[in-house]
Amino acid sequence: MQGPEYLRLVKNLRGVLYRSKGVTATRELAWLKGKFRYRWLAASEGLGLDVKWKNLVVVPKLREDPALDSLFQASKFICPLIVLKERSLKDFKKAVVLELKTEQELSDGDIKFNLRLVDYAITDFYVESIELGKSGKLVERGELAQRDLKRFWRIKPSARGRTVVAYIDPLLLERPEEETLMSLIPCFVLDLGKGGA
Repeated sequence: MQGPEYLRLVKNLRGVLYRSKGVTATRELAWLKGKFRYRWLAASEGLGLDVKWKNLVVVPKLREDPALDSLFQASKFICPLIVLKERSLKDFKKAVVLELKTEQELSDGDIKFNLRLVDYAITDFYVESIELGKSGKLVERGELAQRDLKRFWRIKPSARGRTVVAYIDPLLLERPEEETLMSLIPCFVLDLGKGGA
């Protein structure tokens, strides 16, 4: 995908969805459908997400592995990854460089606010993280994540809590040829508790 349609997606996408195989995330998908009425979300065709709503764009897969593919899609479209259910995050365990855990209960407003913040995050560090990646400076990419984490100061950290924000480095899984796929990926973990496996 390239040209005007690609640029239109870059302009309008607010996140790439990911869920593990076997995770239904019924409440999370319903919540997103209700909140994203004017901006779009994307999912890789490899994810097999059987959800119909006008603001969900299914994009052609770049890799066979759905987890890696979703990371590369987020980098390509310069938007965060939205992980549906905390247990879906385990698919990225080898590549998670930083997590923010909390016991704080986030309201709808808190969730929407922090989804905007992860969107700003990738935009703000996109070029720098790619340059560091091209130079093989993966430790410095982790330090970039550590500095960026300060933007989530409204979330009270707790080591015993659940993960709500994570930074994932796809270069720890594969080094792609295309530099647009090399960004460090901030993600928001949307887990509304009961109501989806």
